[in-house]
Amino acid sequence: MPLVPRSTPETNVQLSGAALKPDTVLSVVSSSWPVCRNKQLLREGRGTVFAKIEGSRSRNESRVLLKTLTLALSSGPSMAEKIEAPITKYNMRITCDVDVCNRLLPSFNISSIGKPSRTQISVGKKTGGVSKVDDVYLMLCTKQDRNGAKYKLKGNIEKFFTKYVAEGKATIRFKNPPHDVCISKADPIQLKGLLRILVMGCKGEGLEKVTLSILTPASTKQVEKLKTTLTITSRRDYPLTTNFPSGLKTLTIHQCSLKKVDSRILQLRHLTKLDLSHNHLQDLPENFAGVPLLAELVLSDNQIAVIPRAFCISSLSESLTHLDLSKNRLQLLKPYFCKLRNLITLKLDYNELVVLPSGIGKLCQLSYLTAANNHLKTLPVGFTSLKLSHLDLDSNEFLETGPDTAINRLSVPNLIECCARTIAKQRIPFTQNDVGPLYDYLTTRRLCLCGGYSFQSHVHYLTSVDLRRVTTTGMAVDSSGRMCVPCEAFLCSQACFERYKKNPYATMWK
Repeated sequence: MPLVPRSTPETNVQLSGAALKPDTVLSVVSSSWPVCRNKQLLREGRGTVFAKIEGSRSRNESRVLLKTLTLALSSGPSMAEKIEAPITKYNMRITCDVDVCNRLLPSFNISSIGKPSRTQISVGKKTGGVSKVDDVYLMLCTKQDRNGAKYKLKGNIEKFFTKYVAEGKATIRFKNPPHDVCISKADPIQLKGLLRILVMGCKGEGLEKVTLSILTPASTKQVEKLKTTLTITSRRDYPLTTNFPSGLKTLTIHQCSLKKVDSRILQLRHLTKLDLSHNHLQDLPENFAGVPLLAELVLSDNQIAVIPRAFCISSLSESLTHLDLSKNRLQLLKPYFCKLRNLITLKLDYNELVVLPSGIGKLCQLSYLTAANNHLKTLPVGFTSLKLSHLDLDSNEFLETGPDTAINRLSVPNLIECCARTIAKQRIPFTQNDVGPLYDYLTTRRLCLCGGYSFQSHVHYLTSVDLRRVTTTGMAVDSSGRMCVPCEAFLCSQACFERYKKNPYATMWK
């Protein structure tokens, strides 16, 4: 039996020996092909059937599909009818917040605005027996009324309001009774599936291929209010066989010896605060797209040594405002760390840092910074552009301040440096395979105040900075009350050098 090539967008595969009538059309759907559509057997000529498969498929998928089709054809129409299934899957039950408004109440000078309650919405038959279009209802079950209020669907929906369906909100306006069912805090994907089936039920079309169950009262667990806060302080309380509550906004997990972040946590779309301190985390996940609202992340007292690039350029670059990385094993924060541009609070105490990222001045929202008990010797030039309400750099290894010194290493840039400066300034994305030996050279770049980058050709300038010009409530860096620390600048040209000497507290130039 021939197999379907993966690269072929549409393939006709001949299956001989099929005993089907000339006008037979068979649809086959498997749960292993969630995006597979329009797979049909078309009779063409006597004793020959062609399998039409739209879209590229792997060899294994094609083999399973053809095996299923052959079994159906060789078993006759009875077997074919058994494997028929609707192509589209519809969600018959969702849990969300619902407020039912009676449109007649305002005419009696009674407010119709109520408080949304946790509700299970389901679609099904009111009675048993053969499914009929007239017997399809929408049922709303709440904690107060678990038996549910039922609304007939066929011809009973006046209008759908779906402008904010992507935010999990929609309104269904019924004719009889004159109620508006206002849905909020629903999963957008599930809500869209529910609305599709409601449209079909209202029109009375397309329900013959949908399996409808009998409406039954909801359980207490299904309609109870979503849990928004969860604290786990021991391994025996950690959910291994059950999922985390989907409505969590604050999750705290301590003393559970976690070595990596549970992937289930990264699917909590409403999560705003995540505290994973006092564990054994070594690596951070790269994809945080599943937690778009995460604003506070506490990772103190772990074993993290590297902050990956994908972590800093993920959705966290927009949402994260509080980051606690204290008591880890960080030695270096690379320039891409400053992509977290909305940070307000940053805690880096008790690490092994020898230098702060050169672009730290780009964190214009930063107001609270602690980096005590590290190995810092100097501060980067961008540090002077910060405006902090609190700063703690105690117990570091800062060099003794003295007269300003400059080491001029400017020279005519060679071809490699010109190429590296262009890639860095234009922000051209690259991988090690793209640039080869240039990759290690690019990692040594240093940001200049003009926005450019320097490599081998630069001016190394060391000056003294008074921390009281950066913060209003700064703490001394040692027991003697010292407030002046050395600041290190790498300037890309003689013009930048002359400009910096006039004002060492300069912000980024344009």
